[in-house]
Amino acid sequence: MGRCKLHGGASTGPRTKDGLARLTEARTKHGKFTKEKRAEARRFAEEGRQMRGELKELEAWFVDHGHLSKDWRKDWEL
Repeated sequence: MGRCKLHGGASTGPRTKDGLARLTEARTKHGKFTKEKRAEARRFAEEGRQMRGELKELEAWFVDHGHLSKDWRKDWEL
């Protein structure tokens, strides 16, 4: 009977209720994947999409009104 696929077999996971409880506790201890953190990440992603959309609209307006050339990004490359 092995420990994992890298060291001699598939993991069997926790075998007791205590082991399962420790696994559950350990897996969310860092707090990276809590419901609140995931919801916050979704909010940030949506805000980012909105900002990028607004910037795209502004860029189009500046190009249409002659304040920027159509290929202005090439002039800004470093």
